[in-house]
Formats: sequence, C-alpha cells, structure tokens
Amino acid sequence: MIRSASLLLLLVSVSIYSLNAQDCSVNLRNAESLFNSGRVEEVPVLLESCLKSGFTSAEELSAYKLIIRSYLFDDKADLAEEMMLEFLRKYPEYEVSQTDNSDFIYLLNKFRVKPVIQLGLRGGFNLAYILGKNENTVSGVPEGTSYSNDNVSLSLGGIIRYRINEEFEAGLELDYSEVSFSCSEKFLSYALVSYREKQRRLESALNVYYSPWNFSGFIPYFKVGAGLAFNLSTEGVSGFNNYDINNPFERASPDISRTDYREQADILAVAGIGCKYKLPSGYLFVDIDTRLGTVNQSIPGLPSDQELYYFFTDDSFRLNTMRFSLGYIFIIYKPERLPE
Repeated sequence: MIRSASLLLLLVSVSIYSLNAQDCSVNLRNAESLFNSGRVEEVPVLLESCLKSGFTSAEELSAYKLIIRSYLFDDKADLAEEMMLEFLRKYPEYEVSQTDNSDFIYLLNKFRVKPVIQLGLRGGFNLAYILGKNENTVSGVPEGTSYSNDNVSLSLGGIIRYRINEEFEAGLELDYSEVSFSCSEKFLSYALVSYREKQRRLESALNVYYSPWNFSGFIPYFKVGAGLAFNLSTEGVSGFNNYDINNPFERASPDISRTDYREQADILAVAGIGCKYKLPSGYLFVDIDTRLGTVNQSIPGLPSDQELYYFFTDDSFRLNTMRFSLGYIFIIYKPERLPE
C-alpha cells in the first residue's frame, strides 16, 4: 500500500514537472513573439518565474538574453545590468556566439568575470625516501643500513588557489598523509635486524604555480614552495632474525608507538610538476611533487625494547616523500561592472 502511494506521488510529481516545463517552453515562444512585435515591457514578467525552474539549459540562456534585450529596448539600463550580473553569476564562462545580438554583446563587454578563488580536493599516494643519514648501530661494528621506499601510503587533501595572472597562481595545500618506510641492517655476521615505520602527519604547503603553455585545454605547470609537517603519531615494528645455523631464532615486536622518538614538526621544501585539464567551472588535474624534509627525525632517548631486545637503534635521518595525486579544482568567479 505504501509502495503504491509512493509510486503514485512520484508519477504526479513527474507529470507536474513535465507540464511546467511545457508551459515554460510556450512562455518562451510567446515572449519572443512579444519582443518581435515591440511589446518588450511584457517579456520579463512572462519569463522570470520560469528562470527559477522549468527551462532547459538552452532555453534558460535564451530567456536571459531576451530579458536583458527587453530592458535595453525599454530604456531600463539599470535592470538590464542587474540581469546581466545574474546571468554571469550563473554562466561565468559564457563565450559570445554568432547568434548573439549586438546590443547584448555591447552590454556584456561592459562586464568582466574574475576567477576570485579556486577550491579543490585531491587524493593519491606517497613514496618515502631517506636522505641525510647518520647511521647508528647496536652491534658496534657498522654494517650499513639499507632503506626501502616500496611502501605506498595514503595521501588526501584540499587546495586553495588564487590566480595572479595568466601564467602564475599562488596556493595553499592542506593534507593528511601517511608515510611509511622500511630498513634493515646486518648484525655482526650472523643476524639481520629489520624495522618498519609508519607516520601519520598533517602537512601544509604554500606554493607558486607557473603555467607557461595551454594546449587546447591541457595546461602543464611547474610548482615550488615550502611547508610544514606535523607528526600526529608514529608506529614501528622491529624484528631480529638470527640465521646462525647453530643457534637460530627470530624475534618480532608488535606495533609500538615511536612518537616520542620523532620530531613533532618538520620544515618542507616542495617542488613538482603537473597538468590540469579545463572542464566547465573547473579543472581536472594530475600532480607529482617531492617534499624534502629538512629536520632530523630522530630524537635520542633512553634505550627501549627496540634496542635492548631487537637490537635496533634509530639512525639520524631526514624523511622525504614523492607524492602522486589526482584531483579536481572548482573555480569561484566574481562578475563585476567595468568602470566607465
């Protein structure tokens, strides 16, 4: 019973919408006839209610243009300008077509539409790599630590950009990032010490973007900047594998917090490239950058189980990431009247 009532309500709603759309299409044809017969003062009243709902996209464009022209012919310049502002708020990227009348184009050219700000979302992954190593060891006989950057980690964030001119933009990127790496070290001549770490961080970066080319909507760019990374938490897992055939054994730790052994903040240098593709009201983009940490991540502390039981001790090192991301940027425009 309830399902039948819901279906009936849906059919009634669709029928009402269909009838309203048909009425608005008739109103548009009647308004065009009124305009052609010189009764321009009647056009806005006939069309304005349908601008809220009832028109198709093409009909809505025609209705806006017809109302604007009617106000111009009726010597109501202020109302024509108000309607032009409303038109440009809804269609900020409108480009003049061959069918546009000269009076409409004349008024349109008295306005400009500025891309005030750009807001975006992005998602992707990080690959960590280590620089600035100063190796430490428990064994007393350094064998060299081997670091691996094959751990792919999540990266999500938002973007705010401001357009300076045709080629330059400035922007702020805010991200949640997970950064993982692994390392291993030979212990004397009979064992292997392994370690895996994951950091969860909040990152921010102020960048400048340079876009020297535009290939039919494909816009490559370069970016440089600087930022900060704040360590939310760090977890580590250690392992000790004794492969001495006369005395073999393995030890593996659970995930334990290493937050107290890591710097809370890092200063980042940013450099990267990307390409964005123009879509209505925004851009789809792909971005590749590197974020170079400048602060030694290791904080010396009292020997822990990592060192006493698994024979692992931290190197001094700088943590860096290579970031790959895909996202969308929405452009917020501001139409305004040009000064006389």
